[in-house]
Amino acid sequence: MKKYEDVEYTSPFELLFLLISTVAVFFAIVFVLNRIVSFGLLKGTLAFVLAGIYFYILKKKFIVKISDFELKSNQLKWGNKNIDFSDLEYYKIHWMKGAGIKFKFKNGKTLRISSNDNFCNSEQFVNLCQDIDSKLLKYNNGQIERKKSFFESKQGYYFAVIMSTLFVVGAIYKSFSDEKINIGNLALILASLGIVWSGVKWKRK
Repeated sequence: MKKYEDVEYTSPFELLFLLISTVAVFFAIVFVLNRIVSFGLLKGTLAFVLAGIYFYILKKKFIVKISDFELKSNQLKWGNKNIDFSDLEYYKIHWMKGAGIKFKFKNGKTLRISSNDNFCNSEQFVNLCQDIDSKLLKYNNGQIERKKSFFESKQGYYFAVIMSTLFVVGAIYKSFSDEKINIGNLALILASLGIVWSGVKWKRK
């Protein structure tokens, strides 16, 4: 048995709810403030601060969870949850900005857990997923199917290559034209490409 202590993780759907609800709270506050305050900068600053407080409290108290995981030869345990490997039909792991794993059970149920390094300290969770992957590949002579995530596939690899090529071509075109390169947009594109390549695992044989 191997134990992983104080692992930070989330549910992808709960994380999505956090992001969407924070944006909704921001605009709701702006809407309310429009009726009582006329100074635009004050409204924006106050809405940003209040939405930030909402985001922090919800993330800290409900979204990001911390638990000890125990990985055995035939099961995974954490908190009040227990996964017997004999109940699994297949699993899938992605490695983008941390890691995420999807378990599909023979009874049709699905469980997803993840740790995005923008919201969690994902190092322990990534190590856990690597060991789960190794364990399940060997379990019962490989009877549990391992499905590839998009960026573990050839299609995902070529998608990343095409996006990177288009960016390089666009940057070269901009440098030889009279148009100025927007530094903010450039940084955003580079960050997006970095996120994409962080999940790419397929390699040409």
